Amino acid sequence: MATGFTLVLGFLGAAYAFFAILLRLTQHSKEPPVIAKTIPFISPLFGFVHGMQNFLVKLRDQYDLPIYTLRMPGQRVYIVNSLSLIPQIQKQIKTIAFAPIEAQAADAVMGVGPAGNAIIGSERMFEHDSYLSTFVPSTQPALSPGPGLDAINGAAIRHISNAMKMVAESGPTTIELFAWVRHEFFMATTESIYGPKNPFRDPKLEQAWYLLARKGLHAREQLLIPAFEQYFAENGHLQGSVLVQCRYKHNTGHGLRGRDLAATEIGQMVASLANSIPAAFWLVYHIFSDPAVLRECREEAKQLVQADGDVDLAKVKSACPVLLSTWQETLRYMHIGIAARVIMEDVILDNQYLLKKGATLMTAAPVQHTDPSLWGADSGNFQPSAVPSDPWCKTYKPCRISRIRWWNGALPRAPLRYHRGHGVRDTDATPLRHEACNRRQVGEPAQVCSHDYIYATPQRRGTSSNHAKGQPKIRGALLRL
Repeated sequence: MATGFTLVLGFLGAAYAFFAILLRLTQHSKEPPVIAKTIPFISPLFGFVHGMQNFLVKLRDQYDLPIYTLRMPGQRVYIVNSLSLIPQIQKQIKTIAFAPIEAQAADAVMGVGPAGNAIIGSERMFEHDSYLSTFVPSTQPALSPGPGLDAINGAAIRHISNAMKMVAESGPTTIELFAWVRHEFFMATTESIYGPKNPFRDPKLEQAWYLLARKGLHAREQLLIPAFEQYFAENGHLQGSVLVQCRYKHNTGHGLRGRDLAATEIGQMVASLANSIPAAFWLVYHIFSDPAVLRECREEAKQLVQADGDVDLAKVKSACPVLLSTWQETLRYMHIGIAARVIMEDVILDNQYLLKKGATLMTAAPVQHTDPSLWGADSGNFQPSAVPSDPWCKTYKPCRISRIRWWNGALPRAPLRYHRGHGVRDTDATPLRHEACNRRQVGEPAQVCSHDYIYATPQRRGTSSNHAKGQPKIRGALLRL
């Protein structure tokens, strides 16, 4: 028995020594330093399994490095902590590339077939006229500030406004906040993009979308892709937004047809909904759960109401600093996204760090968004800097928006970011706008009054070690209207 135990210990010791030596021999001295190597190649896996975002924040606090390496079986991952390194990374779109991940997503997430993947993920993906290189420019007419974007946001706002009217007309009621926000913003987004023939007017398809993560293959293959095939076969896009028309023109121009054409819309739905719906919920939650912020936002909303009862949402950015500030803080505090890129060839970053071909580079929003050197000692608290009497206003960084890592952290995706960011912010102003209209036209307290409140179960999952201290965890919330 003792001999067997000794053999096991000897084997483990030899294996540890072998992998420790292997790690040292395969790590170049100019690469970012390797950390989390207590068990070579294995320790990072344990950290990722128990929560990647919290693990990366913990490593930031423990080692205080601008960039470091995590070594795992068959893979090296560079994790960027320093905000100053990110612009340099974003400039090198061909050597530190997002395109290969997009190509992989076309196959694994969207379900594009072999013919379509040969177009999207071709060896020419970095050429100036490739599918991926021309995709963002092709959507500029719809997603850059202008008539196309105004039409999309206007349609979304009208849907939310109508939803608020229906709630108001039903009399005093209590709603489950997340379910209401998820449904209304889902429909507002899809209606504004796909138009009168929006496939998601069928409730079964909306539910199929929510099931995509758990029962992805069936929902995608049997429900969602066929619905989009029918949508395009019936020329539904011709009655839709400029955005869906631009995407259709781009896809067909590069040779996508039939099922592959329909499958690409799965990816576009992910881009439009995966982050904007949670962001909308948390913005509503943080506004209505803070009496001071709610009061300031209501006063700002009054300024948007014109004499004829219409509302000028173009003034939201200039007339609603509290709403804008709360929106930015929601992005900072709640965003848990991780952006990844692939190193296509050996490259020197910041004139000192060697990044090796084939490695993955990652940035995690919670790492930058909870950095005390950027946001102050209270970075673990939600601080909208919205109320003038709040002492936070005196210390909060004025360049806060430049330090927020948006949903995918990619400058080339700026038009889509503009659509999602401004669309969510402006449509979240609609409940406040609805109240302001009621007060201006009727002269009575609005449906959402100062004594109305949110019931919250304290169970929101924290996104970093800072967030976990003394912060509520919310599973769901009820908003009394």
